[in-house]
Amino acid sequence: MLFDFEEWAQLAKQDQAAFERKRAAAIKQVIDDSAHSERERRMLNGLQFRVDMVRRKHKHALGACIEISDMLMDHFYQLANLDMEEIIRQATATEAHSSCRIIPFKAVRDRKKRDSSSDKL
Repeated sequence: MLFDFEEWAQLAKQDQAAFERKRAAAIKQVIDDSAHSERERRMLNGLQFRVDMVRRKHKHALGACIEISDMLMDHFYQLANLDMEEIIRQATATEAHSSCRIIPFKAVRDRKKRDSSSDKL
């Protein structure tokens, strides 16, 4: 989908209601095209709902923009952390199977006997 800023800006100036309808349709299309499952679609719709609520809450566009930016960055870092955790989990599981070495330890009772005999010295 190509985005023509001038066309959108002109529509926003001329007919705010038409702009909002077109904006909602474009967002729905992007979500539908991006989601690979129903779960992802619900998550993206939930995120868009939060964005819309922030836009409604703020009187000024700049305040909404800053809060939305912070929210999206938090969301991005959460996803990045989940990805890193999964990568670490997979790498650890692979390494554990391929290079695992068992180190034998003496039983506790054997150490107690040895320690008590060294105390007599």
